[in-house]
Amino acid sequence: MKFTIVAIALLALISCKHEEHPTTGGNPARGKQLVAQYGCTTCHIVPGVEGPNGMVGPALDHFGSRGTIAGKVPNTPDNVARWLQDPQAMNPTSVMPNLGITPADAKDLAAFLDTLK
Repeated sequence: MKFTIVAIALLALISCKHEEHPTTGGNPARGKQLVAQYGCTTCHIVPGVEGPNGMVGPALDHFGSRGTIAGKVPNTPDNVARWLQDPQAMNPTSVMPNLGITPADAKDLAAFLDTLK
């Protein structure tokens, strides 16, 4: 009986494990949720995310296939996370606001954005 309870508990833990993105180490499913939480759709069209579909910033479809961020910075997981945390540090003329995105959230957002191929 004890073995059965332990086995069920272990299976539950394994099934609850979040899928990490192989390149970023972030959680793309959580990143998708964070797009709504941070209000990204206020300025961007983000495929698969409900929202106002803003047009101030570029549409983010195919973001994961793009070579650069904002046409200037190489599109790597680390650069995307850094960009999301402080756009002006990477491009002082960027109009993207600093939203106070945490490092963990930036990693998950970068993982989601990389899935947009």
